[in-house]
Amino acid sequence: MNPRFSYHLQRYGLWIISILLLAPQATYAGEKCIVATAVNFISPMTELVEIFEQRHKVNIDVSYGSSGKLYGQATHGAPYSLFLSADHTRPKLLHEQGICGEPFHYSSGKVVLWTKDRSIHATNWQDALSQNPGKIALASPDAAPYGEKGFQALHRTGLFKRTEPQLIYGQSVGQTFLFVQTGGAQLGFIALSQALSETGQKGQYWPIPEAEVVEQWGCIPRNAPHHDIARQLQNFLTSETGRRIGRKYGYQ
Repeated sequence: MNPRFSYHLQRYGLWIISILLLAPQATYAGEKCIVATAVNFISPMTELVEIFEQRHKVNIDVSYGSSGKLYGQATHGAPYSLFLSADHTRPKLLHEQGICGEPFHYSSGKVVLWTKDRSIHATNWQDALSQNPGKIALASPDAAPYGEKGFQALHRTGLFKRTEPQLIYGQSVGQTFLFVQTGGAQLGFIALSQALSETGQKGQYWPIPEAEVVEQWGCIPRNAPHHDIARQLQNFLTSETGRRIGRKYGYQ
């Protein structure tokens, strides 16, 4: 072999190897960092992930569902690198069980009553319910924090007994939103972020002052496949940029 050729082969071969070793593992191997996220957060999360992927040159795969369902999957070893719930209880439980690290707060959301029917003229959410003879969609209070807050508001205002025969339950607040979109229900308790989405703005919504703010917390599993990426994403979510994007969709 030509000595000069051999020299260049060694020189550039080492250079190529060093580049590969320094490249982010997720992009080099084509792997994806899987993030479990409560479905109410889909609008801001879509925007946040797009920016994060461009900045860090990594692949993020978001698995959406009710907080209860995602929590159950996390306890059974789902390969999540980050768990973003719509409550504090489940991340706290995962931490106490030794599955996740210390929980962190990433947003606060609100429950609203929404309909796609713009012909309803109501002064507030209780008035809208009183005018409605049809079905009312609510996410399962046991699985979905937004459903739980809506359920509590019905009880606090004494409206539960009257509306109980009209209630239909979704597995998540995403399914609840879909019920109303497709006509399965006339009204639905959903997240403000959904009401502010492109689809949501085609209808109308009423705030629910009696419903508590939904405090949303997350945590990083101790055996997260991409722990470093998860930590960077956590920092991005809680940064001023992350908070600003959240505020666009009604989060505090």
